[in-house]
Amino acid sequence: MTTILHWLPRIATGVAIVIAVSIPFLVTDYDLFAMSRVLAVALGVISLNLLMGFSGQISLGQGAIFGIGGYASMLVIRHLEWPVALALVAAVVVCAIVGAIIGLPGVRLGGFNLGLLTIVIAALFPIVLYRLPDFTGGQAGITLSGGGLFSPTGALTDAQWIYLVLLVVLLLSILGVRNLVSRRIGRALAAVRANPILAASVGVETDRLKLALFVISSAVAGLGGALYALVLGLVVPESYPLVFSITLLVASVVGGNRSWWGAIIGAVVIVYLPTWFSEAVPGDTSAYLAQLVFAVVLGACIIIAPSGAAGLIGRGYRALARTATRDIPSTREETQ
Repeated sequence: MTTILHWLPRIATGVAIVIAVSIPFLVTDYDLFAMSRVLAVALGVISLNLLMGFSGQISLGQGAIFGIGGYASMLVIRHLEWPVALALVAAVVVCAIVGAIIGLPGVRLGGFNLGLLTIVIAALFPIVLYRLPDFTGGQAGITLSGGGLFSPTGALTDAQWIYLVLLVVLLLSILGVRNLVSRRIGRALAAVRANPILAASVGVETDRLKLALFVISSAVAGLGGALYALVLGLVVPESYPLVFSITLLVASVVGGNRSWWGAIIGAVVIVYLPTWFSEAVPGDTSAYLAQLVFAVVLGACIIIAPSGAAGLIGRGYRALARTATRDIPSTREETQ
């Protein structure tokens, strides 16, 4: 029993990956479109988890950086005719630079003030997009005819190809950030999160470490934003209001801000919840109802499950493992 429980997380992860790879061949292209959006948004949530869950920094502007990634990729494809791969690299580099510009004063401000700085950026971003129509397309945004990603083979439809590309990018990103925080830098981050003064006293360069995390987090958000824009085939200012940044924060808290798989759970919630409400409640009421439910779910998670859905599942798994461990000696005694 203990052996099964030891391997259960790895088995569950393997099964989940196999199912995820099989999905394009089991569902319609319409369903794959929504699932591709989930994978792209999950990258945005992962970037927030990296920032909040592992370095203790608060950002309410991640939606704006996500949007900058989307606009950067679409601009270089539309005006410079760059291939998609180079457009993704451009989005990552641009967002890393933006992250450095925000992070330099941000890490010194820290805590509540950093949250205020990033919320101002999130509020200003759509306004800037509207004010620079010659560059950003204004209210109409930037569109690509037929989307940005095309299947290179007749064996896969465009929707199947896009989903699989996003799945591979997401898995590689999770692997990369997981390795990043599980090594020496992860221990330094834990020390900074627990007590920055104590961490600095033992030689940890706290500001430099926080800035590096802010830049990496922004780069991941930019990658997610670029892929999201390519899935939709357009970027418009209405996609990146301040509410979107708050929604990413809700997804991080609901899924668990210290869990990479929890980021996917959070992304599922924020992508599918408005769709379910729009189907159940016609008109504009569904949007307000979805926001109300987001607020209720966020409040419930903070009170009942502060570590999110992933933390709740983890607690259940650990309780099951403890029960199984206690039962083994008694079972042996009964046998004897």
